[in-house]
Amino acid sequence: MYSAQVSRPQEKDFGPPVSQVSPASFEEKMTVVKPSESGLADFNTPSDYASLDMQLAQYFKKSASGIIVPVLFGFLPLSSCNGTKAAIAFSVFAVLSLLFTVVPLCQRRQLDNHKRRIEMLCYAAYASNILLMCTAVCLAAVVNKKYSALASPLLLVFFVMFAIFIECGHRNKFAWGALEYESQQSDLKFFFDLSSEVAQNALTGLSGSLLGSMKNAGCLQGNSFRTTEGFILYAVVMGLFLMLVCTIPPALEFSSTREKVVNRFLKWTAYFSLALISLAGLFAAATVVQTYVVFATVLIVAVGAFWFYMVHCSEPSENVPLCWPDAKGRHAAGERSLMWLGIHSVMFGTLMASYSAVLSGQRLSALYKAGVFFIFAVHLTNFSRMVLVREVQDKGNEAWVVNVTGIAMVVLMLLAVLLLILLAMLQPEQLRSTFKVA
Repeated sequence: MYSAQVSRPQEKDFGPPVSQVSPASFEEKMTVVKPSESGLADFNTPSDYASLDMQLAQYFKKSASGIIVPVLFGFLPLSSCNGTKAAIAFSVFAVLSLLFTVVPLCQRRQLDNHKRRIEMLCYAAYASNILLMCTAVCLAAVVNKKYSALASPLLLVFFVMFAIFIECGHRNKFAWGALEYESQQSDLKFFFDLSSEVAQNALTGLSGSLLGSMKNAGCLQGNSFRTTEGFILYAVVMGLFLMLVCTIPPALEFSSTREKVVNRFLKWTAYFSLALISLAGLFAAATVVQTYVVFATVLIVAVGAFWFYMVHCSEPSENVPLCWPDAKGRHAAGERSLMWLGIHSVMFGTLMASYSAVLSGQRLSALYKAGVFFIFAVHLTNFSRMVLVREVQDKGNEAWVVNVTGIAMVVLMLLAVLLLILLAMLQPEQLRSTFKVA
């Protein structure tokens, strides 16, 4: 693959016969066509940059579609409160992040300067990601100043890693680094989808939590630390970090290092961010609904998922073919577990807004609590499905995890939406009091 990109012989020019090629000249030619060892590759055609160009376009589209609603949702409570330093900083970072995210989508393709264009898009992606992280931290700092100090160590670690990745990309070319991960592209796509799902839900949940918190504090910054909001803040920062790394993977020279980055670092970091937002939803649902009901449901789902994984995660026997013989097939199954509609993020924002409303002293009806419980059940089923569909690879057992979890998720979502519609029709004051700041 890379030999075709680095050395491109002209048509009808096959060189001298093999018998006339000396061993020394043959070895010299072979050393030229190994970009993974030399560290650099020579790109001359538009097709060499097409892969990374498409990945960057997907990153900007996902960021634009995923942050516009949460950021506007976060502006709602701020518009009713006095301006503070954190609120002003949030507004500035939100506008800048939208600018660096939307402007690259409006840029026209330049057919005469592919290298320069890709480099500028990569730098814009890094700037957009950093600004989005700062926006999330400032949004949390509006509620409590301690959240900015809580997120500072994690931001510092990620910024140092960004500096290392930018240096590697500047030295070895960003496009070369992306092409070196072609065998892991399906895994990178899966982790990108998972991390974007986590980041969008967490950012919407953080905005929803801001509603009740500021209403309770009278639009003033508080000093009480909430574990749930801390989990959400870490989840959104880690999700944004993974989105960028999966789009522009570091241009590392050794193939073994690249495999470890994808199969270990990205995988377990993505699962950890998924666990953080799941714990945040668990604590929020346990606060709104009766605690023992929520924990009993989580225990049943966790035991069932663990049993299914332990029984069916082992390699199948020789006479049973693999369900997904390659990474593309596993990613195709994983895509079916993701929910692309914005209703998923809105439901998580409703869950966190209800959580903050309960802490502020609002009394919720039984119908409201039932709707919150099914919202949490939808998220728990969806997140479990994401992991199980990818990890279980046996053909005969894959149908169970795809069909059963898919049907369960659809049924739970229909119940949650139905209960919310009934709540809006029968008890509209419950929703108004939850989403009203002043």
